[in-house]
Amino acid sequence: MKHRSNLMAALLDKVAYPAAIKDAANNNLKKVQYPWDKKYPFDCIVYSLRQMMSACTPVPMPKSVKGMFSIRTILILFLMMFSFHMFSLSAQTPRKDSGAEGLLSVSGTVVSSIDGKPIQGVSIRVDGEKGRTSSNKDGSFSLQVANPKGTVSFSHMGYKRLAMPYVAGVSMQVKLIPIENQLDEVEVVSTGYQKIPKERATGSFELINNKILNKRVGGNILDRLENASVSLRIDKDYQFSDRSPYNATPPNNLLMRGRSAISGIFKQTVVLDNAIYEGDVRDINPNDIESVTILKDAVASSIWGTAGGGGVIVLTSKSGSYSQPRSVNFTSNLTIASKPDIYKLPFMSSTNFIDYERYLFDKGYYDYYLNDRNSYSTVSPVIELLGALRSGNAVQKDVDNAIENFKRYDVRDDYSNYFYRNSFLQQYNLDVSGGNQKITYLFSLGTDVNKNQNIASKNNRYTFRSSVKAKPIANLEINTDIRYTKVHARDQSILQTISYGASDANGSEWPYLKLVDDNGQPVDVDIVPIRKVYRDTAGNGKLLDWHFNPLKEIDANHQLANPKDLLINFSASYRLIDNLNLNLAYIYQNFQNPVEDWVGIDSYAARNMINFYSQWNDNSVLKRPIPIGDRMNYINDNTESHTLRFQGNYSWHSPNQLHRIQLLGGSEIRDKKYTRNANILYGYNRENLNHLPVDYTSVFPILNKGYGGSTIEDGVDLMLQQNRFVSFFANANYEFKEKYIVSGSLRQDASNIFGIGANNKWQPLWSAGVSWRMDKEWFEKNDHIDQLKLRFTYGFAGRANTSYSAYPIIYYNGADSYTNLPYGSLSSAPNPSLTWEKIQTMNLALDFGLFRNRISGTFEYYNKNSKDLITNVPIDPTMGYESVTKNGGELRGKGFELTMMSQNIRHGNFSWNNKLLLSKNRTKVARYPYKWSSPATYVTTSGSAGGFLREGFEEGAVFAFASAGLDPQNGDPRGYLNGEVSTDYNGILYGSLDNMKYVGPGRPVFYGSLENEFSIGNFSFAFNMQARWGHYMFRKSFFEMDFALNRVGHDDYLKRWQNPGDELTTVVPSLQYPLNSLRDEFYKKSEVLVIKGDNLRLQDLYLSYRLPKPVFCKSLALTVFAKNINWIIWKANKLNIDPEYRDAIPLPFTLSLGAKVEL
Repeated sequence: MKHRSNLMAALLDKVAYPAAIKDAANNNLKKVQYPWDKKYPFDCIVYSLRQMMSACTPVPMPKSVKGMFSIRTILILFLMMFSFHMFSLSAQTPRKDSGAEGLLSVSGTVVSSIDGKPIQGVSIRVDGEKGRTSSNKDGSFSLQVANPKGTVSFSHMGYKRLAMPYVAGVSMQVKLIPIENQLDEVEVVSTGYQKIPKERATGSFELINNKILNKRVGGNILDRLENASVSLRIDKDYQFSDRSPYNATPPNNLLMRGRSAISGIFKQTVVLDNAIYEGDVRDINPNDIESVTILKDAVASSIWGTAGGGGVIVLTSKSGSYSQPRSVNFTSNLTIASKPDIYKLPFMSSTNFIDYERYLFDKGYYDYYLNDRNSYSTVSPVIELLGALRSGNAVQKDVDNAIENFKRYDVRDDYSNYFYRNSFLQQYNLDVSGGNQKITYLFSLGTDVNKNQNIASKNNRYTFRSSVKAKPIANLEINTDIRYTKVHARDQSILQTISYGASDANGSEWPYLKLVDDNGQPVDVDIVPIRKVYRDTAGNGKLLDWHFNPLKEIDANHQLANPKDLLINFSASYRLIDNLNLNLAYIYQNFQNPVEDWVGIDSYAARNMINFYSQWNDNSVLKRPIPIGDRMNYINDNTESHTLRFQGNYSWHSPNQLHRIQLLGGSEIRDKKYTRNANILYGYNRENLNHLPVDYTSVFPILNKGYGGSTIEDGVDLMLQQNRFVSFFANANYEFKEKYIVSGSLRQDASNIFGIGANNKWQPLWSAGVSWRMDKEWFEKNDHIDQLKLRFTYGFAGRANTSYSAYPIIYYNGADSYTNLPYGSLSSAPNPSLTWEKIQTMNLALDFGLFRNRISGTFEYYNKNSKDLITNVPIDPTMGYESVTKNGGELRGKGFELTMMSQNIRHGNFSWNNKLLLSKNRTKVARYPYKWSSPATYVTTSGSAGGFLREGFEEGAVFAFASAGLDPQNGDPRGYLNGEVSTDYNGILYGSLDNMKYVGPGRPVFYGSLENEFSIGNFSFAFNMQARWGHYMFRKSFFEMDFALNRVGHDDYLKRWQNPGDELTTVVPSLQYPLNSLRDEFYKKSEVLVIKGDNLRLQDLYLSYRLPKPVFCKSLALTVFAKNINWIIWKANKLNIDPEYRDAIPLPFTLSLGAKVEL
């Protein structure tokens, strides 16, 4: 019962409940049992205004229940382990007017909200009291109560449970909403084939509703899923804002419950409005999405057969509603992101860089390059000066002054000032929806205008969607959904990418380079493969300008991608009888991605290519096999898919509501065709679209025979790939007493890419699950437990690895350069036994709600075994192949997921809520036939969790060589060989596999995030912390060979061993000349460079304000969202290394301002 504590609350009570107050005034309540606060429906808004948060007395447990089940106590303790707040409950003195010395009564009538007919058999219960009753045939009820005011709940099979306040003596008119008419009002999950109330599901579903999606700002839906899902893991090595050149799909940086494939291209299955989406997920307008359902276990995903093995992400779009007044919504988001923080990368100062260059020069390392008259490999400006000084072509003073000036430069400054900018993203969306009794509609328009961080990069996206549902005749509903997306993306040409850390010489820049002069004008830099002395003199001035000016490259080349995506979804549903619906759906998608990669004649890449093939003598240029002009590479990718599905849905429940059956069955045919058409044009003219002919078959000398010969690349790439799938599916669900649910599914898939025999073409996949509402059994009389549901599922899903086929694959490579005859190569041998990959999943889950759902959530434990994984298996090379594609791999994963929400404070208009997401996953390689002979192959130092698989260890496991420290005499790194300290690097690196040691997982074992949300009035504020731990990675250091070959430096240079005794304070080896690549490789792969990746950080902030009474619109909400704050609260490594990004540039801090207006 609520305690009123102020005059305003009393006045409200007198207005709303005059009769009740008069009744209650005559009673003198001595003891009050307080139910937790609850948000009531709008028809009780007056009553809700008087509620205030107060302390309370917990309901004592009845003696009849005490000691009845010890398991109950264990379960309660188990759930409480995961809570992070204690609720202190205390008694308050009851109000004088709250009295209930005698029993009071509450009465009323229960009817259907659809037709107003009375409902018999509704279970009616007063919260916090023992009394209960059920409604009569005419819907009437009467129940004695102990308190004059409180909350009464109504539940009935087929209707939404309703809780509302009562006042003793005041008649109640209760309207229950049928389940089939309120699927969008309760927590409903979508499998892509049907919608299921989550409370009736046995499988593992994760629902992310529109409220959660709108808390985050991003140009695509994946941006909004970060830290919103307990099962999705997103790798930060990739950004989704910039479209990858030549690639219609974003990088594969999504994992759901660990890895489930070994080879081939793994793409997470995305279902958009009941059909597999074949396009680029970045092209979906996130403002069109109402909710996201993640299907994780076999029962949830096996309905998708061989597309559901790695889990499924189901996107459900917004739609209009019948009898809905017209609604107009406008959303705007403006996002500013800071420049890339290139200063975060490991860096060697210009002074130290020049110091080591002089060391190598004095040792004679550059003598070969300075005297080379064949390849003319480029050397740095400092080495050019030192070489000129030694040869007598420069004076000491000028060289010293020039080098001193170099030491003051930092190339990062010029890159930051001239190549990078703060990105600016604008997102606008307008939608109009509504409907009457016969038709619903929703139309939306979206525009995204993005200026990316690279000054030469931008992309714009335009989306349109039309969704119309109609009921032309009784029992028939027709749905037509059309969406169209067009993208304009501009980036640098793949031949001439200018960014910090990239160069034509496949190495890093010298840190002392200047890209502009003292007046800010662009200057030429000599960071191309061939030395300036050769480029300035070759061809006696008859060749094209051979200088490289990075700033002038910005406008001299580009890559334009213009994807277009058309998706048409037509469906018709007919109710044949009351319990049987027949559905027919046709989905058509056409995704086109035309790319133009243009390199103009003013670009160094085009001029360099023409000069490379030019032939000359002492007097003139004799021949140019590549004509003077631009180079244009056309690439056209097209994906077209057709899906036809017939489906029947049957539902039945017994008259007494004890039994409920839901059946689903149908068939599906899907055809997907992918084509590619690409070629390169030379001598191209953008004005008149003309080009000049080129001989692609002859072998031409390179650099006037200085580099041998080669044909000219034609860029021709013709491809046709067509995959057909046929499926039959069925799903059944039986429910008894709203407590016990049994479900099962079966699916048969066939495809044209697997198996020659029919037995291999057809792949049976099945699943089964059970659930038990224990709270309706043991804990029925315990008011502290609102929900306790146990679920268990087991089954098989699959994966169609379309990168391979059971049939032999041949690639035709055009004409041979010597015979001029067409030729091809056989890339894979036939394997008639090749079949689908299978994913076996066991899932055990517990859903809980405590203290009137003040604490609620789900805990899940799973085993995920991926079998028959396709991989290359070594065979006898005399058969003509080194390996054959077989189902020879197996991965075994297991882990848990915890999602927990807590309502910490609810006091008046103030609330504080928490949401905790915590998951663990470890996936080991159970079977992998390919074994490498040397340990050095298994040690991957790139910092990623890729690398080579080894049986018995995690995929992406980190291996390293044990270190015996530095030699105190000379600073050499030492390891172990046959148990003895050794510097035999070749023996350690390429000897027995026992030479290396297992360090730990390369991927985080634990992922976690904790969101705190505070609301007061119309203000809402939230911040999110994320944690990753349980993994290891290699860090970078100073490696002499990397410096000498690729100009890669590191500030560990200052920490190197220099004198005896330094081995006690450093792990960085001494300098050694001649350079020893094996010594460097051992140090690079030794355990001293392995660090832990554990970290905890503040990731994002969210602030919103809803105007109480806007003048010009129905509602107006303003939001502020900050992302990638990257404030590290704690990390395991003591170095200045952010383990989230390792040695990559961190994602930039972004600030978004948003507004949502309903007109």
